[in-house]
Amino acid sequence: MPILVPGPVSRQRGFTLLEMMIVLLIIGIATTLVSVSVFADNRARALRQDAVRLAHVFTAAQAEAWASGQPLVWEHDAEGYRFSRQPRQLMLPARRLVRAQHGTDTAIGGDSILRPRAWISSGAVALRNSAGAALVFGADWIPGPLQMVLESEGHVVRLSRLGNGRFVVEP
Repeated sequence: MPILVPGPVSRQRGFTLLEMMIVLLIIGIATTLVSVSVFADNRARALRQDAVRLAHVFTAAQAEAWASGQPLVWEHDAEGYRFSRQPRQLMLPARRLVRAQHGTDTAIGGDSILRPRAWISSGAVALRNSAGAALVFGADWIPGPLQMVLESEGHVVRLSRLGNGRFVVEP
């Protein structure tokens, strides 16, 4: 026969309804995030990766132009992009520099971060920028702002250079 002992009443062991609902909510959020990442459009992701890679490469190109004192010209087409270094003896304003004849620089290649590259996106990439067809990275310490729009297969990503020289990618 059980004996009742005076003292605190024993509590029921287990989960409350509120605790169960919180756990189910967390599982639901995690499942949603996983399904979104698995079934997301890879073409949009590839275009964003192109823009992020451009931001990093543009930062490296600006640093290289500052360090060497030689302007770098970035040119692109539907398949990819490349940099070329301007000869040191050519002293033209940056806008006129794009129109001048320039040869390819053999030092920009191989393992250099400024080597010619193909787009990551599977489709052709169309690009519009506020600087024109080619972009010049000069020895200016404060480069001006830049707006660039990358488009591929119906997806759009914006790459902007702020007044302080930092690049920002906006989906």
